[in-house]
Amino acid sequence: MVSLPCGISTDITECHAIQESNYRLTFYDPLTGLPNRRLMLDRLEMVVKGSRRTDRYAALMFIDLDNFKLVNDTQGLYQGDHLLRHVAKHLSSVVRESDTLARLGGDEFVLLIHDLAPNQEQAAHAAEGVAKKLLTCILEAQQDQEQVLTLPITGSIGVTLFADGEISVESAMQQADMALQQAKGAGGNTLRFFNAKMQATVMARVHLEADLHQALARDEFRLHYQVQVDARSRVTGVEALIRWEHPQRGMVSPGMFIPLAEKNRLILPIGYWVLETACRQLAAWAREPEWERLSIAVNVSSVQFHQPDFVARLQQILEETAANPHRLTLEVTESLLMDDHQRVRTIMLRLNQLGIRFALDDFGTGYSSLNYLKRLPLDELKIDQAFVNGVLDDPVDAAIVQATITLAASLGLDVTAEGVETEAQHQWLRAHGCEAFQGYLFGRPQPVTELQVDQLSCIYDT
Repeated sequence: MVSLPCGISTDITECHAIQESNYRLTFYDPLTGLPNRRLMLDRLEMVVKGSRRTDRYAALMFIDLDNFKLVNDTQGLYQGDHLLRHVAKHLSSVVRESDTLARLGGDEFVLLIHDLAPNQEQAAHAAEGVAKKLLTCILEAQQDQEQVLTLPITGSIGVTLFADGEISVESAMQQADMALQQAKGAGGNTLRFFNAKMQATVMARVHLEADLHQALARDEFRLHYQVQVDARSRVTGVEALIRWEHPQRGMVSPGMFIPLAEKNRLILPIGYWVLETACRQLAAWAREPEWERLSIAVNVSSVQFHQPDFVARLQQILEETAANPHRLTLEVTESLLMDDHQRVRTIMLRLNQLGIRFALDDFGTGYSSLNYLKRLPLDELKIDQAFVNGVLDDPVDAAIVQATITLAASLGLDVTAEGVETEAQHQWLRAHGCEAFQGYLFGRPQPVTELQVDQLSCIYDT
């Protein structure tokens, strides 16, 4: 009788294949075959901790495709994936084997260059050369596409330089990302290097945004009012202008916090606070004979205007405050009017039926179109201060202002000149047919408690 041993036979080759497959799934991107985020971070940690001891600078580059979303939206995900594979192939062609090119995800790539140069200036020059080659590669990758892209896809690159042991993995990633955002903010198809000034600017913005999130709850916003006058310098109304009175920073310029509020959508609660405060002021003035004829103009952000519940919210504010809608003017910008004409027109008509007036602010500084002046229920054009400043010594500014006044008259619109600072400007504007004015010549923006008594005595009684 023959006895055979009982056991399990293992195919060593198959085992190695499984291990290799698991390794690639763990450390490599399945679409492009490049190292993934995990492997790149491992290698970056080796460099920043100095395990590859060297006296030469290293570079970390964040690479992002400009307008890549349009490829997926217009040509489909397959075409988008096809482009990403060819971008990876072309980028790899200019990268040394000793360096790490990885895909973080989406259209984001990163390049870790281990050894560049012994000093920062030489390293920056070398990194710039590599980055320019990468930008060229991104453009060339489109030539391999099965379908020609109607919109050229370019790249943006953010670069940070560091030596062994002087930076953490987190800081290197953060700095490269800051530089990338600078490159994209510059319009794309370019590169930017991280520097300390950039970091200081970003951190200042971060702290300002953190404070902005608390400002409304802490009752730090104020409304100041700037008078508007007629041809006889009689006060007809005011424009409500928001001010941020920070306990440590003092008065923060609207130019600093309004763009930030629009970007992070804090402009929505802030904007409704402005409308409610202005409407409460209108209601208070309605109870005082010397104030009841005043109107208030309020600037409305395009972000706020396009909210689905904007009309309902404004109606609610009017009802709760008992403000007269006929004394409320909403100031909008040309950029708002350019987006979805029909929807904007519908919203404006609904509010116009309530009695609310509309003024087109900063007229002439955007994409002026006679078409929307004809189709939209506007009541007033406001000539931007930039043109008013030049009426006395710049023939082009003078011609623009004159044309605006004539245009407004032909369309039956009121026209107000903003930023009038001198009597000479005032007289020129009057001589050329302008009958409403706003600017430092008549009064600076100020709290309602500080409006001049002599201004109240000449409020225009319509």
